[in-house]
Amino acid sequence: MSQVEHSFKASTVPQTTVRRLSVTPSYFFLVWRWSMWLYALLVILFSHTHYYNPYISFYQIATLLLVITFVETLLVTLYAPVIQVLLPRFVKRFTFHTRQRPTNESEILPPLVQTYNRYWNSTIYAMDVIICGLILYYSGTFSNPPFGVGSPFYRYGMSAVFATAATYRYRGGLLAALGYDLFAIIGMLVPAPGWNPHLAPYTPNTVDIIGSLIDTPILAILVAYMTNLLESYASSRLRERENARTQSAFAHLGETLLRNVGSRQELIKHSIPPIMYKRFDRLIIALVDLTPTPTHNTLPGTLIYSETSPSVEGWPDISTQLIKQVQQTQSQLLTFEADGIARLYLPLHIGDHTQIILGAESRRATPFSFQHERFLTIAGTQLLVALDNIRLSEQTVELAANAERGRIAREIHDGISQLTYMLSLQAETSEAQVERIAEQLDTAEAEMLVPLQERLHKLVTTAKQALWETRNYMFSLKPLMSGTTTLTHMLNTQILEFETISDLPTRLSVLGSEDLYSKQYRHSHRYAQVGTAIFRIVQEALTNAYKHAGATQLEVRLQFTLEQIVVDICDNGVNILNRLNSADDTNSRQNIAGLQLARVNGADDLRIYSGRGVQGMRERTTELGGIFAITAGQDNGMVVHISIPTE
Repeated sequence: MSQVEHSFKASTVPQTTVRRLSVTPSYFFLVWRWSMWLYALLVILFSHTHYYNPYISFYQIATLLLVITFVETLLVTLYAPVIQVLLPRFVKRFTFHTRQRPTNESEILPPLVQTYNRYWNSTIYAMDVIICGLILYYSGTFSNPPFGVGSPFYRYGMSAVFATAATYRYRGGLLAALGYDLFAIIGMLVPAPGWNPHLAPYTPNTVDIIGSLIDTPILAILVAYMTNLLESYASSRLRERENARTQSAFAHLGETLLRNVGSRQELIKHSIPPIMYKRFDRLIIALVDLTPTPTHNTLPGTLIYSETSPSVEGWPDISTQLIKQVQQTQSQLLTFEADGIARLYLPLHIGDHTQIILGAESRRATPFSFQHERFLTIAGTQLLVALDNIRLSEQTVELAANAERGRIAREIHDGISQLTYMLSLQAETSEAQVERIAEQLDTAEAEMLVPLQERLHKLVTTAKQALWETRNYMFSLKPLMSGTTTLTHMLNTQILEFETISDLPTRLSVLGSEDLYSKQYRHSHRYAQVGTAIFRIVQEALTNAYKHAGATQLEVRLQFTLEQIVVDICDNGVNILNRLNSADDTNSRQNIAGLQLARVNGADDLRIYSGRGVQGMRERTTELGGIFAITAGQDNGMVVHISIPTE
């Protein structure tokens, strides 16, 4: 494994080679500009001024031009990107907020200062050409001819064309050369102040004119050509390093996927660093919740994980809005802002549904390229496969558990349930037989059978309760809402079975319809959870009413709305609240059916907290974000009220 990791290291591609290639034009530019400034200084110091206008101070003009060019060259040097790369700590004291070179870009480093606004960059290069052109014009009269090549700053000004061609290639370089030559033409037609035609008469000739105009276009073409060659070679080296870095990232991502196969959250959290490493300044992974919603026009929720490099902590975070936009359009989002922030948000689909949204943000000179999109696609696909494997593993465990529950439910049905049912039938038959025998005997003999009748009646009641409990255990083990089974059908079947066992008339009233919800939501895990909870709560409430309330009639009310599902289980038996309030002492109140009365959050309605049965009903409701309450009925009895939100 160590050998494989070593072969994937991006450091095997020398970074010094790429850096040297990218800064070569900047080196040449700075060397040229400083050398030509020294050349101009020497020419001015040792030049003859006999042909210069005596009424204008030659040395004052020359000194002013030397100072201007020196300050310009010094500023250009301090703000040059190559200096910021080589001496970042030194330059940090003297520079303002300028754009640093991104580590993942393949372009040649520009000679002049760069900002995050391309229009400002163009203005900087244009101003450099204009300043050099004006220096050329006013210094042309220092020698003969009084324009162009006659100026000691002629070669100094050509460095502006060099810088423009190195940055903007042929088009920008030729445009800068044309602008620079324009000042030479102006100097030829209208000589600058200081030229004395009587002391140094000059007749324009072809050699001087062509020499002043042809040098800069040739220089622009050569610099643009050499810069393109350097950039092409640097790009190939960077691609080699990028491929090695990509392989390393995929190797680390694969190891992460293998180590974190049990939890979605842990998998995503540990997958962000290898994807982000030296590639993006901020990475966002949004895990889309595919749980269907009751309505068709609601966007699914997302669980967002993100990590930001320390260098961009102050960035505005608009990832949530962009993720919603990608969810709505179901397509990738690629943006590039004027201040140099590039964003790429890529959705990954399973069928027609978006499962993951990968978002990458970086401060760059250019938008994200196809290589970044391809990298995110491959990494996201691996992550998607790992998440799908987790889902399949969970389904496998759930199916195995359901199969085991089904097996146990069948064993209960074929064993204990059948025996309990036979016991119930035998007890009812014995009770009926004793009643017929008692009817044929006289009063004295019939009274002797009364204790036996009471015992048989209790035995019948106990057998029915045991049968109902057994059926409850069996239904607790088997899956409830599966296939085409609906909540209404499930409750209706439950109530019919309860009536058969308990002989208590029970009615189900339904307000609204399950067709109110989308088909996808009715087959979702959330709806199955809600249906199962309602079934268990109704089951427990019916059992409590059958055992303790002494009711003769029950009613279950089921109401469907878009926001929630409401269920009320009503009986006409004993009102436990009235008995609780009429108890004489504290001990009596606490001993009635093991109930304890409490007020919740200062509410006026009374909530009952009882033994494990009622506590279980409350827990099932609150786990799904619902409301549970036990209140008194209108006439008598109790009402168990539950409302569970659909989302």
